[in-house]
Amino acid sequence: MDVNEVSVEQMESLICQLPTVMKCVVAVNDWGSVEEIHVLTDLERTPKQIVRDVESALLAGFGFKVDHKRISVAQIIPEGSEPRRASTSERRLKIHEYHMDADSQHGAGRSRVILSWGDQEDERVSGEWSGRYLPSQYYQVMAMAAVDAVNQVPGFPGPVVLSECRLVTMANRKVVLVALSQYDKRRRETILLGVSENRGDGQGASVRAVLDAVNRRIAGGGGTDHE
Repeated sequence: MDVNEVSVEQMESLICQLPTVMKCVVAVNDWGSVEEIHVLTDLERTPKQIVRDVESALLAGFGFKVDHKRISVAQIIPEGSEPRRASTSERRLKIHEYHMDADSQHGAGRSRVILSWGDQEDERVSGEWSGRYLPSQYYQVMAMAAVDAVNQVPGFPGPVVLSECRLVTMANRKVVLVALSQYDKRRRETILLGVSENRGDGQGASVRAVLDAVNRRIAGGGGTDHE
């Protein structure tokens, strides 16, 4: 990316106009190409959002396409401010509690899942499922309660629907697979896939599989973090 026609000061000035950006330093090499962009921000927005904004601003403002790997973001708490709790869009959901009550005599069941994304009471959500129950639905009913809990999460880009839940054997191990359906803002359907090994805790594998799918969505393609 050649900056011969645009000064470093111009780029830094543009980046500093982005929301939450406090300071910016653009480093170029001897050939006039951008080597690194260092951005200092507060905690109101995620580093991923800041990096996208910097890329978009330079492309729209000067026609420069910057590799996101060249952009580093440091975040600080402004003096006199209270630390901000991370939102659910920044922290992965974890299992807080789950249980099921089954009435085999009447063929009825009820499952409940509580998820959390922090240590406070207001950082938990609860989901439930109840209805006709057969033993063949053992994993599915807990997955539906987990999905219901996910749909209660403030700010989660939902809703999601359980499309399929299966117990399969892979490498001589029992594994639960789930497929969740989600619509984006353009009404296009996206399928979120999740998987978890049955660790001997039965329906817990269903909840972990749902969180595997959902946490990949939250992290934008990252791994899992359930316990």
